[in-house]
Amino acid sequence: MSETWRQYLREMEDAIVTGQAAAAVRAWHRAHAAVIDQPGWQPIVRVAEAARSIGAIPGFARAAEARARETYWIALFRAHREGSLAGVLETAEGFGVLGDRNMVEQCIRIAEGLATRAGHESGRAYDMESVARVLRRRYFDAPMAREARSPA
Repeated sequence: MSETWRQYLREMEDAIVTGQAAAAVRAWHRAHAAVIDQPGWQPIVRVAEAARSIGAIPGFARAAEARARETYWIALFRAHREGSLAGVLETAEGFGVLGDRNMVEQCIRIAEGLATRAGHESGRAYDMESVARVLRRRYFDAPMAREARSPA
């Protein structure tokens, strides 16, 4: 699998630091294009996280959040298709940072199904109830401002 997407994300980070908004957005689009046709959920989650970083640029918050949300959707679809409990939970974290309670709940339901199936196949039980409780507490029960949840 090509790792050029990582280089594009480094270019995006450099452009954000130097205040070059157009270059940052261009680099993010290149990273997105580099991972979109490749298998796996991990790279697309990293690209979704990077989209949130663009939101730090004045005037880009709303568009960055929309891109992040769209990209997390792709990551969730891939993780679900691959049967990756870790991938589904990581996308739940991303949706949580965006403040999207409905998608966190959807991710929890998908994860519960995957955990049940994986538990039956491996003989191990997964405590999804505890995981769901932690996710809900982290993103929706604590009195935090949404901006305080978002990593810079």
